[in-house]
This record gives sequence, C-alpha cells and structure tokens, in this order.
Amino acid sequence: MYKNKPIRALRQSLESLPTYTIREAATFLAMSANTLFSWYSGSRPILKPSGFIGKIALLSFEDLEEVYKIYLLRSKHSKSMQYLRDALPDARDRSGSDHPLLTHEIDVMDRLALIVPGRGRRKRRAVILGDSSKPDYIPEVVKSWGVRISKDRSEIFPWRYASDDDTSTPVSLNPEIMSGRLVLSGTRIPVNMLWGRALKGERPEEIADDYRLDVTQVRQALSHIDKALPKVA
Repeated sequence: MYKNKPIRALRQSLESLPTYTIREAATFLAMSANTLFSWYSGSRPILKPSGFIGKIALLSFEDLEEVYKIYLLRSKHSKSMQYLRDALPDARDRSGSDHPLLTHEIDVMDRLALIVPGRGRRKRRAVILGDSSKPDYIPEVVKSWGVRISKDRSEIFPWRYASDDDTSTPVSLNPEIMSGRLVLSGTRIPVNMLWGRALKGERPEEIADDYRLDVTQVRQALSHIDKALPKVA
C-alpha cells in the first residue's frame, strides 16, 4: 500500500482515478501479480497504466476493468498471449483508442472482432483483429463478459473460479463503495477484514453469524484471495 496517491481532480470521475498498485489489483482480481506486471512492462506492453508514483504504476478502476477483460479472455476464452499481443495493438490502430476494450464493443469468438457501428448505408460490421487473412463479417453479438462486469460498467465481480463457475459473484469492486476496495457483494464489508479475522482463528461460520451473512459467501470470499494473502493457520 502506497501513501500519497494522486488526489482526485475537479470533475474527475472516481473510475478514472489511479488508486490501485499493480499488486493490489492482482490481489483483488485473484490473479498473479507477476503476470499483471508483465502486461504493463517490456518492449510490447499490452496495457498502459493511468498514473504513476515515481516509477510505480498506478491503476484506475477503468484499468481494472480492462485488466479483468483480458484475464477472462485468457482464462475463460483461452486466447493466447501471443494472439492478444497482436490483436490489442490492432484494435488500438483501428479504433483510434488507447483503451479499445473500454471504449468499443468487442466480440469474442474464435478471434476477437472490433464492432464498427453502421453509418448511412454502411451496415454495422465486425473487423477481425490480429489476423488480416480473415474477412470482415456481420456478427451475432456475443456478450463476452457475462456476469463479471455490470451492464453500466460501474462494478466488477471478480471470481477466482470464473472459468468454471459463471454464476457465483461473492465479491465485488465499485469505486463508489469503500474507495474501490474488494468487498462482499451487496455489502460494504472489505474482504481483507474477514481475512484478518480468519487469520486469528475465527471460523467462517462465526464471521458470517457476526455480520448476518451467508456462510457460503464468506467461504467463497476467503477462497477468492487465499493464494494472494498469508495462509490461515
């Protein structure tokens, strides 16, 4: 946790405020910190951070949405990093946006496709990304992100086991709730507070009873971060 993070500017949205370190973001999203660091570094970084403290990259809630979409493309849709390193720069070039996964509709099938809205007599179409040999086509739109990102994009529901379980949403991130920290969905209870109690030897049933929570949600929340934080004794 770094102090003296950027202060919100006048009229700046909470979603765009850089407030997470890469390690914090990785913990909340239940992914490898080394993997996330690699996405923002090297000669061909996939992503660009919203801010810095010195040389330390800081991510915004919007960055987390972008990160989690790539994570889902890798874990749920089995897209290779080699392909994504070609497809995402292609998407930036074609869309004119530094963050096409946020600003444009992306269709997920065998390849990613950038959805181009219709104009005048030109019909809505999709442009295949990262593979010029594939023709453009008129897509049947696939909702790629499922239940993991809310329709208004104000909330992310990360889940360590999302590749096999597309219904559970035990934890969530929302910049309007507890400064964007990871909480139990539908509450303002930080997951790291539950983890602290578990470290002291309290059972999930005891924690759930104190907060009037469903014990299954408490167990799921703890399992979501159990590889990123110290082990419960």
